Amino acid sequence: MLTLKNRTCVFAGASGQIGRGAVKALAEQGMNVVMITHNPAKAGEIVNEMKDFPGQVIAMSNEDSNEELFSRIYSVFGSADVMVSSTGGLLSVVRPEDISDALLNEKLSHQVTEPYNMVRAALPYLDKSTAPRIIFVANGGVLDGYAGENIADSIAGGGVVSMTYALARALAHRGITVNCIARSGMVNDHSPEFATDFDVVGIARDIPLGHIGTRDEFGALVQYIASEEAGFVTGHVFNLTGGLHIG
Repeated sequence: MLTLKNRTCVFAGASGQIGRGAVKALAEQGMNVVMITHNPAKAGEIVNEMKDFPGQVIAMSNEDSNEELFSRIYSVFGSADVMVSSTGGLLSVVRPEDISDALLNEKLSHQVTEPYNMVRAALPYLDKSTAPRIIFVANGGVLDGYAGENIADSIAGGGVVSMTYALARALAHRGITVNCIARSGMVNDHSPEFATDFDVVGIARDIPLGHIGTRDEFGALVQYIASEEAGFVTGHVFNLTGGLHIG
């Protein structure tokens, strides 16, 4: 059994399908999970669903500063051991010339700048942990430029991967592991509402393993990376794509 009990995870981007799978996997093993969210209604559903789990699940608004959030979390739970950033929804595929400066800058802000700011606020608390972990999430297109995903997602995700490598080297001597999950072919994080939203159904036939990835499969990987047993794994980009990206 993986060691997660009585530790605390701070999770940005937890209110979607795959985020919910990770929260469930962690809380089932006794880890406390604090969802940082702009969607209190959806987060409230998750909190209610998991109210009887061994680990406590709560939600906090992302309108407060990262420094305020981590200070409050530490005062409530006495630790902040794991930071997960799974922010930024996926877009449908468009031509490269149709990606605007504003869209690209928004993607980079959500997936690189904001998570990096969160890391800076987390570091004083991760330094106090006996098994500190940072986990980023990117799209699978970062692995090979897969044409089935929006190039803006892959560009921003490439920044996430570079941030993973750089921080893993910079923080290794402090015992803080930094890893990334490149996911593709997985259940939609949120039900597609607009033509600009990515819909996994469009690439389902391309998945070599023959099925769309589930939130529980995502949660199982997060559970391992967050555990004390994963202390010798850092600077790694996990390929969670059902075989879409091989090589």
